[in-house]
Amino acid sequence: MAGLFNKVRNKLTGRRFLVSTIRKDAATFETAVFRANFLYLPQGFRLRHPCLVKQTCDPQEAETLHRALSARLVSEYPERLFQEYSEQ
Repeated sequence: MAGLFNKVRNKLTGRRFLVSTIRKDAATFETAVFRANFLYLPQGFRLRHPCLVKQTCDPQEAETLHRALSARLVSEYPERLFQEYSEQ
């Protein structure tokens, strides 16, 4: 897996997000969620301040997390979702 990238628009709030999963090194994958503007560019180009960052060691687990976040961001309140994943 080289990397995954999704553009997501939340139906409840109308906000836009970018969900990105990259390979950090040979054994670590990082999934990050960024707030985006109407062109799906990170707001203020703040790549240093994502809304959520999760690291995994398994490529299948990283892909599953990426797909789950992308799907849930469409229909759930973002703040609740970020809180849930940050507590895990």
